[in-house]
Amino acid sequence: MFSPIFAGTVRHRQLILAVALALAVALSVARGLSFRLDGTLGAATGLVGLLAFALGLFAWLGPRPAALLVEPAARAFATAPSASQVYMAAGYAFLAALLFGTGDLLTPDPFIALPILYLVIVGLHVAAGWRGLSVQLRPEGVCQRDFAGRLTVPWEALAPGRPSRPRVRASILTLTYARPELVRRRGLVPSRRRLRIDNVHAWFIADAIRHYVDHPQHRAAIGDPAEYQRLWQALAHPPTRLGQGHAF
Repeated sequence: MFSPIFAGTVRHRQLILAVALALAVALSVARGLSFRLDGTLGAATGLVGLLAFALGLFAWLGPRPAALLVEPAARAFATAPSASQVYMAAGYAFLAALLFGTGDLLTPDPFIALPILYLVIVGLHVAAGWRGLSVQLRPEGVCQRDFAGRLTVPWEALAPGRPSRPRVRASILTLTYARPELVRRRGLVPSRRRLRIDNVHAWFIADAIRHYVDHPQHRAAIGDPAEYQRLWQALAHPPTRLGQGHAF
């Protein structure tokens, strides 16, 4: 029921975040200009923020797609960005509007660093939702990118027969390396052995990576729609249409 809504959120995430930020700023400014409407606008801001957080939690707890996006131009199969990340970023923005709309946090005090730190956190969440986290399978290897950095793992770096399937609701896939010196990091990458996979079915992405680790002859075709069909057949889960599939 909610899958089309979440898919639409991912496709239009930048527009949604831009509107959410503009609305949050407008509500915050309006509360400061009108004492009479402060309570009403504050309640509305809080309700919208709670709704965004609730949608984010619902999207995170829902079934994850056992599917990859086919990107011929980029020569990649990629996970879709997370709808949960977009909703959570919007929720943090409205929470900031609720806190700063009173103006109290703008007055100098010994704890002025706290609201500044919160604004930094909001900015990080918005940047993450705007850019979107993605794991890409490419002919040359596995790549994870977000707004802060990029992790590139050549196929030759990965140990044969790995990675194993994690827990079905796992948010992190741990990689096992045969040649760790080949792994490259750029920017702020917390770990060179962990992929964040909370936007795709954990078993599906683990099986897909392991398939290309153990079958190097198929790597050059990654990004081709026909290769995606072949991958699905190899994993014994035929797709309904390109870029789509059933959850495990």
